[in-house]
Amino acid sequence: MLKEFALEPEAIATWASFKDLIEKFGVSKGRVIACFPRKWRQAVLRAAQVQARDVELVRIEEKLRRLEGLVLLNRERPSGDGALPWLDRVLVEHARLPFDGIIVRERQRPHPEVLTTDEIDDDLPLFHATGQKHIRRTADEIVDCVALLVSCARTIKLVDPHFKANEPRWKRPLLRLLTLLRDQHRTGVSIEVHRANNARPANIRSYFESTIPRMLPPGVGLSVHLHPEQARHNRFILTERGGASYHTGLDDNEEGRSTDEDLVTLLEPATFAGEWRAYPPSDEPFLAYPASS
Repeated sequence: MLKEFALEPEAIATWASFKDLIEKFGVSKGRVIACFPRKWRQAVLRAAQVQARDVELVRIEEKLRRLEGLVLLNRERPSGDGALPWLDRVLVEHARLPFDGIIVRERQRPHPEVLTTDEIDDDLPLFHATGQKHIRRTADEIVDCVALLVSCARTIKLVDPHFKANEPRWKRPLLRLLTLLRDQHRTGVSIEVHRANNARPANIRSYFESTIPRMLPPGVGLSVHLHPEQARHNRFILTERGGASYHTGLDDNEEGRSTDEDLVTLLEPATFAGEWRAYPPSDEPFLAYPASS
């Protein structure tokens, strides 16, 4: 659902090329730019200093400051051999961990995943993306919608008023999320479960106590935060880089107890910012499971 593209710094080194391409990216549009190499923004500015006029350079520099997060995604990919041309470095990294596409100013060699800026078109299969889609309610598809965001998140908020980690239909998606973090060797990650205060405290505690301590991988903590039931009806997976809303819930339908499909929407920047603020962590959460070393 969310695609990650490598974008050659020289391809956006003038204001005209910069604004035409950048507006096609953003979490809500289903496309993000990979921060590759790690000093990608500095590389754009160096290219702009050669190609852009002074007033254009200032505009590009100002816009670059606001790209982090909802447009530019830093997955801490290795930058490769700095002595090699950008495309050579990208193709080496692409072989290790594929991008969804690679965008260059001019074609240097044939490659099925490489597009030039002149070839960019929303209807082109390689570039086509969407911020909204129907998914099957399986653990894999629920989590895969936000897998790119999870891969670089420090805080992950699971918002579902009925979340019960001990019930298989919620446990499976949570386990899929935790497996993703473990396989990527992520540490220092905090997961917040925001649910309704709609049961006796002892019952809510039982939803997590028997399950969470055995599930958490090293370096990942989890806390549970309660909200008045009437104030919380929506379902989200949120990270500091963006998030998605789930029309039905964060539980799967492997047992056939509900609908087979769900409608998932990647949040627009303003909507995301409002929902992120709406679920602040409590100073004293109802439950907390610190990250193990």
